Amino acid sequence: MLLSILKPFLKSKRFQKWGLTIGVIVLAIILAQQFLMIKSSKEQVKDLKIAETKDPRLDNQYIIFLNGLGCKYNGDLPAELGFPKIRRSLAKAGYANLDERFLLYSYTGGKVIKGKWHPNKYSALDTGQPIPLSVNQLDFLIHEFSKSHPEARYILVGHSLGGRVALDFACSADASIRKKIKGVISLNSPLLGAGVKLPEALLGLLNNPNFLYTSPAIKQLLWEVDHQKEMVDLRRQAIRELQRDGIKVATFSTRQDLVVRPLTGNIVDEKGNPITEGSIINVKAANLSVREIFGHMKILEREEVLKYITGLCLN
Repeated sequence: MLLSILKPFLKSKRFQKWGLTIGVIVLAIILAQQFLMIKSSKEQVKDLKIAETKDPRLDNQYIIFLNGLGCKYNGDLPAELGFPKIRRSLAKAGYANLDERFLLYSYTGGKVIKGKWHPNKYSALDTGQPIPLSVNQLDFLIHEFSKSHPEARYILVGHSLGGRVALDFACSADASIRKKIKGVISLNSPLLGAGVKLPEALLGLLNNPNFLYTSPAIKQLLWEVDHQKEMVDLRRQAIRELQRDGIKVATFSTRQDLVVRPLTGNIVDEKGNPITEGSIINVKAANLSVREIFGHMKILEREEVLKYITGLCLN
């Protein structure tokens, strides 16, 4: 279907004018993004052992995992919770691999039944809804869960668009909820909009209401490309406010990511120094897999990230 949409464009003089190399790179990024985002951080978990040790520091400490654009949730939590390497790392610290304190975010919201967090099913297209709506879904469910667990504290871990939703939520949360947030970690997330502005001609060809990449979320990220200075200033200010409130913020990105550019995912100050506890990480392709070449997924396995999240839980 995608190739049939693009066929007239590929034959046009405009495409030839851009040059074959540029055109192929742009299309490759889009196709890779489709592949990577749909897969996101989801992997089947084979080791479901429960941690034998219990650390009191983890009591009432909940970790909310937020998957990214193009993901879906069909109700199979063990298979679709995602973030397997991070969860295995946390299991060493005292969590179970499928701990009840691991909460899955849903783009369509959820319910709290008898004190338990139940995310709704959602489709890949649901992830492309307006970003403020995604933030509201998280806000509502955390408020509901906190009624049953007034002692709860939250650490939000989001990959790709999930990290954007997590940080936007923390920045807009009211005082009663903000004091419950211990930390926010974003991993290769478009915090300053899309990393690359696509040509209008290409966007026009993809103007299909059922195509994820013309969704409201993508349109917002593309709009932000033209307002980078304002976005950077607002994001720096919001992060510093969170830090003043005692909330740990870490924005990690990978230098090789072609889906979310590194300085879009890692917030720096006027001198180019990170203002959060995250960093830009170098990932080297161990083989020629698309997963590693585009650098978007490898961050979920990086030791720096695993150590930071585990350390935050234990501090």
